[in-house]
Amino acid sequence: MDNNEPVLESKFQLKKGAVGKWHAVFQAYTHVAPSGDIGILLTGVALFALGASPLAVLLSWVIYLLMVNTNYRFSQRVSHAGGYYAIGGHGMGGFYGFMNGWIYLLDEMIIYPSFGLLGFASVIFLLSPAISSIPFIWVPLILIPFATGLLFNYFGIKPSLVYLLITATVEVIFLLSTSWYIIFTMGPANTLSVFSLSGINVIPFIFALLYGIEAYGGLGTVIGISEETKQSKFNIPRAIIIAAILAGATLISAMYALTIAWGPTSMTSYATSPDPGLIIWHRFFGLPGEIILLFFILNGYIAYTVANPIVQSRVIYAMARDGVFPRWFAVTHKKYKTPYRAVILVSIIALIVSMGLSFPFGPFDAAIITGAMAGIGLVSAHAMSSLAYIRYARKDNKIKYSIVKDAIIPVASLIILIPIIAFAFDELTWPYILSPILAGLWVLGAFIFGLYLYKNKRKDLENAGSEDFSEVITTD
Repeated sequence: MDNNEPVLESKFQLKKGAVGKWHAVFQAYTHVAPSGDIGILLTGVALFALGASPLAVLLSWVIYLLMVNTNYRFSQRVSHAGGYYAIGGHGMGGFYGFMNGWIYLLDEMIIYPSFGLLGFASVIFLLSPAISSIPFIWVPLILIPFATGLLFNYFGIKPSLVYLLITATVEVIFLLSTSWYIIFTMGPANTLSVFSLSGINVIPFIFALLYGIEAYGGLGTVIGISEETKQSKFNIPRAIIIAAILAGATLISAMYALTIAWGPTSMTSYATSPDPGLIIWHRFFGLPGEIILLFFILNGYIAYTVANPIVQSRVIYAMARDGVFPRWFAVTHKKYKTPYRAVILVSIIALIVSMGLSFPFGPFDAAIITGAMAGIGLVSAHAMSSLAYIRYARKDNKIKYSIVKDAIIPVASLIILIPIIAFAFDELTWPYILSPILAGLWVLGAFIFGLYLYKNKRKDLENAGSEDFSEVITTD
């Protein structure tokens, strides 16, 4: 140990070495939740990209690889539960890191109810008119994944990730094998035209990229469990690569199979049909195939409610530990060493958001609105992180500087992300125009809170997100 290691009271300590590389791989993969994407986010892609949906999902994967390079390189240098908050703090200072953390939480806090809770409720809600006609049936449906995610996260990170590892492994095998069966069965209907923009309106297509990028959201979140992962500076970067390959192969294959099977020129009806993925799987595999896919879709949402709070609770924990959020939330459970107070907080917020928007709009439209909000947060947080990392990499000497990985790729991701943020909302109509409005209010609120911290807790703010917790000196 050396004098540069942070000193931390035991009551604020996470469990060191609790999980390994494969736990980390499937935390990242399950945060992507490809089976759940079939139920909601790929429908959002199809709503705006239509017959070019496979192209949107492919381009989103390439863009996300550029984005997640920052996470990959940063995790080789620093171990910090704050994730994007820490990237900002290391690169641009505490206020910037604080804002980056809150904009990232715009993604995580909003996509949790959007995808995990509302996605689960929407799939069941749309299964049959007999279900959707029951007044407020989505209320108990939302409570199922809510309770599951809360309980798993409360009782420790390892049981949570063991569950994710087992279920996600089976999911990968099922989705890849069935998607490619559909592709081969379609024979001459296969076409490369779905990878072109011929006849596609570019502005809605750009908006579709937000849903596509959000579909991959989570690949980089694994840096948030680095303090709890064995040999994190070795295992976390490798987990990002493996999870990216698995998620890309699964989602691109599934979107292509769905588009070809439905018909590229008929994707308008795909986006407005109840549970179109289930319809296609029933067509090719009968009722058993539909039931199995439904199981994986619903399990994907439940698994997501396990994977997502792991990460966002660590961000809140890290900010509280640094004094830029109430320190009460940095206390970990005496037995399980989880930031249980932060877990409870993010769970309550998710329930409020999902209920609050579902009452006026219904669970499906509420999921689309919040999904776009989360997409804004994800893209913005990655853009801010890339900018901060470019500066940090030049002054850090923990690993060898690479002009390609530490400058060219982060700059390229910035160049791509800025127009997506700027132009994606040009033609939005009600109620989807609420997405950028609510996201803007979130950022404004975070900025005002940051100014309060600057005035009242300037020292804590200046040092926010700036340490490396690879090794920690623990006190009683």
